[in-house]
Amino acid sequence: MRNQSLGVKSLVLALVLAMLVSVFAACTTPQQGGNSTTEGGADVATTVATENTDENGLYYDNLPADLNFNRTVRILGCNQYKHQFWMESAESATNPVDLAIYERNATVEERLGIEFEWEFVNGDWGSREKYLTAMQTASDGGTPHDGLIAYNLVPPVVAVRGYAANLYGTEYLDLTGPWWPSVYLEEMLVNDQIYCLVENNDIGLLRNIMAMFFNNEMLEARGMESPYDLVAKNEWTVGTLSEMIKETYEDFDNDQKVSAGDIFGCSTATNAKMDCWFFSLGYQYATVREGQVVSLLGEPEMNDYLATMIKFLDTDDVYQYDAEQCKMFMEERAYFYVSGIFMSESIKRGNLEINFGVVPMPKETSEQEDYYTMVHNTHDAWCVPYNVKDLDCSSAVMEAMASESYRQIGPLYFETYLKLRYAPDERLADMYDLIRESVTFDFIYLFSCVYTQSPKEQYKLCFQKPETYNWASVYAQYKNAWDASFQQIVDTYAK
Repeated sequence: MRNQSLGVKSLVLALVLAMLVSVFAACTTPQQGGNSTTEGGADVATTVATENTDENGLYYDNLPADLNFNRTVRILGCNQYKHQFWMESAESATNPVDLAIYERNATVEERLGIEFEWEFVNGDWGSREKYLTAMQTASDGGTPHDGLIAYNLVPPVVAVRGYAANLYGTEYLDLTGPWWPSVYLEEMLVNDQIYCLVENNDIGLLRNIMAMFFNNEMLEARGMESPYDLVAKNEWTVGTLSEMIKETYEDFDNDQKVSAGDIFGCSTATNAKMDCWFFSLGYQYATVREGQVVSLLGEPEMNDYLATMIKFLDTDDVYQYDAEQCKMFMEERAYFYVSGIFMSESIKRGNLEINFGVVPMPKETSEQEDYYTMVHNTHDAWCVPYNVKDLDCSSAVMEAMASESYRQIGPLYFETYLKLRYAPDERLADMYDLIRESVTFDFIYLFSCVYTQSPKEQYKLCFQKPETYNWASVYAQYKNAWDASFQQIVDTYAK
């Protein structure tokens, strides 16, 4: 069972009301137990001085006003996603959010007396070894970068390979600030050690929070109850969704077969975006027991999730296809669609007249205490090489970047654009707050690139191809290798 920290959750709600800014940082993920609860460890709840705020009620950081490092700061970034954290110039910005990213970086340079020098290397899922090689080459050559910002699953690999500095207790990082997600810290802060950080207001993070989109007109035409009302009544579950979409399939293209040109009750992915179902239904790959991180890969509950998903997917009313899933919803051929919340932006920018709504990912049952979701893997994570020349400078850069994002970028994108300009429905603002509050992270998932055969990828095969794969045989096949990888990860925190 998940453990819910009501005190932290109440703090989140208070901040939302006070600042009109949703801060999922302060909410804990039940079931996760808090990996940072070691003796003398940090309090990862958001605790900031109420008097230290700007005109909008947003908190300032505690960086000294007279900081001046008077140096160049070299950052190695992921080339494919550099638009999420870097703009070459104000003129290169194509929209106000891009401009805010540029101005955030310029503000940090001015505040800290630094000049950024950016190096970009391909480093997404398929090319992550190129990024790691560039990082290791620089570090081994004695000229390590001052900071690494990468595809979010890469920095944990940096840590396990022994190249990441411990960021806990550094001079200028305040991990209690609302710009750092406490749900992430609870997973990654172990034994007073943390090697990677994600910003609460990183554009990649905000855009890729997974949620359930729906087509209002299609639902109304069939007399379906509004998902908004189901959420309000605590009846928004995967079982309810299954009943709603029953017999919605139509052979729209008349090719006499189930194909991407047809109409479906729900369109969902086969790739990493499918991972959000696992967390939304209340499951995890790891937890904390008696102060120790424990793998749950061999637990019986893993089969419960598979049974739920196999039942949900085993119908023509649900379609899994990465290449066409978005197109189906855009062409109004899917009642429901699983996507990052950036889909609101895509619909608006495409000038599409779609009467859509958005709700959290469904619960497994109404007894599940809260809604949960994940952030898809195209957001950014920070880390610092272990032999960096000035760790204080690096920690100040990360703190300033996250703090300025919290005041400059998050409110602009989440409050102004997502909740107002991109929203066709006044009820969406509350839903987006709820969705953002439901974000969770998972220890093994975050370290999944350390595994030769990723458990999460093997797991998906078991409900996508149940006639070929079953979890008992897959787990037996990979157990020794997975145990060895998990021990390697745990040993990283024992050093």
